[in-house]
Amino acid sequence: MVDPSIDRLSFATQTKLRSTQILTSLPQIVSELFQNSLDAGAKHIEIGINCAEWSCWVTDDGSGMSRDELDQFGSEGRYRTSKAYSPDTLDCLTTFGFRGEALASAADLCCLEIASRTSRSRETWSIILKDGKILYSGSAVRWRRESHGTTTCVRDAFYNLPVRRRSHPSPLRTFEIIRREIESWALMHPEVSFALDDTQAKLIGSSKSNILRIPKTSSCISVFRHLYGRALCHHVEEVSLISGEMRLEGFISLDGALSKAYQFLYVNRHPIPSGDLHRIIDNKFTASSFAKNAFDEIGATQRSSTRRSPRKTEKKPVYVLNLVVSPHQIDNLLEPAKGALHFQNKTAVAEFLSSSIVSFLVRHGFTAPRNNTSRTHEISSSTGSPRKRKRLDFEQDSGYAEVIPEEYEEEDMTVPPAPLNLYAEKHGTNELVWTDPNTGESFIVDARTGNSRPQTQPRLAAEETAENRHFHVLRQRRTLSLPNTSSEDKSRLNPAPEWIQEALEANDTYAITEKRIAEITIGSAADTLQHNCLSDQQTHFQQRQHFSKLFLSSKGDSNVHAQHRFNRDDIRGARVISQVDRKFVACVFNKDLVNGDLRKNKSSPENLTLILIDQATDERIRVERFLKELCLGFLRNCLGQEEGGVEMRHLTPPMPVLLTRHEASRLAHSKQIESSFHSWGIRFADLAQMELGIDSSSSGFDRDNDRYVQVFTVCVPEVVADKLTMGNELRDLVKGYLAQLELDLPDMSRIQGKHSETSVDESDWLKALRWCPRELLDLVNSKACRGAIMFNDTLTNEQCIRLVHQLSETVFPFQCAHGRPSLVPLANLGKLSGNGGSPLQRSVGWSALDQQSSLE
Repeated sequence: MVDPSIDRLSFATQTKLRSTQILTSLPQIVSELFQNSLDAGAKHIEIGINCAEWSCWVTDDGSGMSRDELDQFGSEGRYRTSKAYSPDTLDCLTTFGFRGEALASAADLCCLEIASRTSRSRETWSIILKDGKILYSGSAVRWRRESHGTTTCVRDAFYNLPVRRRSHPSPLRTFEIIRREIESWALMHPEVSFALDDTQAKLIGSSKSNILRIPKTSSCISVFRHLYGRALCHHVEEVSLISGEMRLEGFISLDGALSKAYQFLYVNRHPIPSGDLHRIIDNKFTASSFAKNAFDEIGATQRSSTRRSPRKTEKKPVYVLNLVVSPHQIDNLLEPAKGALHFQNKTAVAEFLSSSIVSFLVRHGFTAPRNNTSRTHEISSSTGSPRKRKRLDFEQDSGYAEVIPEEYEEEDMTVPPAPLNLYAEKHGTNELVWTDPNTGESFIVDARTGNSRPQTQPRLAAEETAENRHFHVLRQRRTLSLPNTSSEDKSRLNPAPEWIQEALEANDTYAITEKRIAEITIGSAADTLQHNCLSDQQTHFQQRQHFSKLFLSSKGDSNVHAQHRFNRDDIRGARVISQVDRKFVACVFNKDLVNGDLRKNKSSPENLTLILIDQATDERIRVERFLKELCLGFLRNCLGQEEGGVEMRHLTPPMPVLLTRHEASRLAHSKQIESSFHSWGIRFADLAQMELGIDSSSSGFDRDNDRYVQVFTVCVPEVVADKLTMGNELRDLVKGYLAQLELDLPDMSRIQGKHSETSVDESDWLKALRWCPRELLDLVNSKACRGAIMFNDTLTNEQCIRLVHQLSETVFPFQCAHGRPSLVPLANLGKLSGNGGSPLQRSVGWSALDQQSSLE
């Protein structure tokens, strides 16, 4: 076979390969278009979207393009741009659009129309491109403009890439992604007004075509209040910190949110996706008390030492921060979205960002001030308010600065160096000597592990062998005895002092109230170890041999496997013996059973294993039953089935829930969010009227009385209705699920496509768990726990049998609802024939357990 020669790709192939990498989705196309508008100096940007028709348009009042500049797109339009690029500036990005390639890429993947007018021209010129070819060039017809600016229209996006269309999110989800993208850019450009229209709704004459309108404001806080209301930024602290060539600006709110949807981080005004810098901020807030003590609807949370409910939702920080770094010290040209970042000095950036967050937490009492011996202090001589700031720098020239409150004086921030430990220096170890100030006794402490020993105790020699150390440990365990050793034998081996025995006999407080756990005998008395005649070391090794027989199969029997993986069939065929200590259910599993039938001849000896099952596994049974009922109802609601949906309880009168204005607006305007609540059996009253009220007072976001809106709930799922009507459980569920939907709105069309239109399989409930609200899942777990069988509940033999049978029908029978193991094998009983043989092949005395059960 002749090797193919290397040839040059055609120009059409080159442009198609490049374009498919630059524009990957409809939101990416819209983002690149309005970023070009920002580069053109626009102060007003309007965006129209029709996701169902794969089209969009962006209109701005920027500088515009002349007719000659438009004609350049027809002939080798790629790499033709108004942005100034030179070889010296290719490694740094000072503009927003992606190096002048967005329009050329759009011409390869869409039908692109550009209409533009400059301030010097009276005519609007237009050009239409598709597949790199000019379809029209001349005076604009459709997008004629009255003033300077540009209108860019994209139609039939990805017409030549049907695979990309099929993998694209649904139209509703795509629209939400675009809305979120516009909001993030508007926060960093308060001097620019944005408008987002749904062109599809406008075509059908709907009054809801105007989805988003953001006016020009004076600061990013004003934009945030317009978008999300005043509730989440009623108490804020503006940030303006400088360290060398780095600067951090924006604000951090003292009002916590239930999700991370209100966290915006920028680098040089570019929004960046969640990554390392976000994690630095999250780690500092997580290590503080902000999650518990942040402001909420009722104001400042009371700081209390009482234990909070484990299901209590913790607050997430709300912030808009812009990190300004010199363009020559950062590389964000790794991909078109400009989300991947490389810093020249990543450590300095991380330290600056970390210290800024810590300073905020210290100032507001969410964390204690930290000490650092490597800092020098510049204390201001002026005396002002306690919020006065001062700058602290590392002695190392790292460009790191931190802002802390002035009330922490210099002497409080310094720690004297630790004295030299002569013991560690002499012995060459990391051990330190500590003297108890009360007794004067000295101890040697391992600085790494914290283990200690008296200094008078000799240290084990380095040349001590492992065997000597082993017997040294055995000498410390002289009280160790076999399981069948009686309490009298233990007392004889290690008698208690006389005064202790008299005290125990005279005081009933120390009497043992619980009954001794019953013991069963495996083998005959002749097999009992005679440890009294053996030395301590021999007794220890004999014990280990004895216990190993209980857990390992007999090596002489080739039909017995050393290991066996239990499954639900083993639980179905289990023989229940009895309840043990009112905590466990003793069972015998036959490892030769498959679906209730023996693998071999039924007359052959049984291969048995003794198992203890935690009787608290009833919680696992209950939680799966509740979740199955809830999730199957959710799937049937998604499919529009009239029967079998989530069973609901109607609340009379309706129960009010206090939401922020932004949360209420999202609930009222988004039919998909409302449908998501309906699918889980949560329904609200008069959302249409509430929507009209929000729209009529949308200009009142900055008024204090417009921060919150009351929503009335008329239906809740029956399975947790009792819990939802108590305390703030319903409010936490509604707010938490709204926060979850802000980040991950489920695609109902895909859910419907994965299931039959006529029925839902019983096993499909597990697939629906991924969409279940976290708060609803916690309530189900709580209900299952409160009514389940617990320790010290006495069970009859019939109840034990029913419990084991129900456990065998669960999906996860081998772990409890909290994830812990629900059963444990105690002993491999081998082939019990009852006719001689080894001790493990003789009858087991189960009567001891049965007698204890009857006594209880």
